Amino acid sequence: MLTKVSLVKISLGVLMLASIAFPALSYADWSIGIGVGDDHHHDRDFHGDHYYGWHDHPHYGLHYHYLPAGYFTIWAGGVRYYYYDGLYYEYVGDGDYILVNPPIGAYVNVIPPDFQPVSINGRIYYTNDGVYYLLTEHHGYKVVPQPVMYAPPAPVVVQPAPVVVAQPPAPVESQDAFPINIPNNSGGYTSVVIKKSGNGYVGPQGEFYATFPSVAQLKVMYGK
Repeated sequence: MLTKVSLVKISLGVLMLASIAFPALSYADWSIGIGVGDDHHHDRDFHGDHYYGWHDHPHYGLHYHYLPAGYFTIWAGGVRYYYYDGLYYEYVGDGDYILVNPPIGAYVNVIPPDFQPVSINGRIYYTNDGVYYLLTEHHGYKVVPQPVMYAPPAPVVVQPAPVVVAQPPAPVESQDAFPINIPNNSGGYTSVVIKKSGNGYVGPQGEFYATFPSVAQLKVMYGK
């Protein structure tokens, strides 16, 4: 019959043999691959001694047999997802979960501090590593597609129509001609044109006047 002392000696001997056989294993190494309650193993369920978070940037498509403590369930596009610290998991059957891209349209209450605000097209987005969230008024943060930046259209400059100012007609060159109506014997008038010529004036019949002729002078010749 084994005594308590014998059992202690045997336990110490087993531990010594284990330390010799597995000298490089740490506590973190032992935690990887241990599945409590079934015969499945964790497929990188832990990173060191904690679950992956967004800041670890794990690769999408990794499979897990356990979800991290503190996860919560969300729905997006009719599909159920499991969310924890910025990461989204989808159940694929047989006790297996897969890490997926953040589903567009999903709402969460909290996002990791890695996401920083940035203004795009006049709206504030929270973004990190190509993933974008919009903060909504009633439903928390929403996963949205990457916004397309646009440049405002260039202002259209309308040139005013040139103002066309009508130019006055060129002045008619003066002919130095002076029409005069001379009363005639018939009770009417005879139109006579007196033209400037040198230092005097010339009548219709070529007569010359040293000064501008009076009506009386013109009546003598043109009033008959």
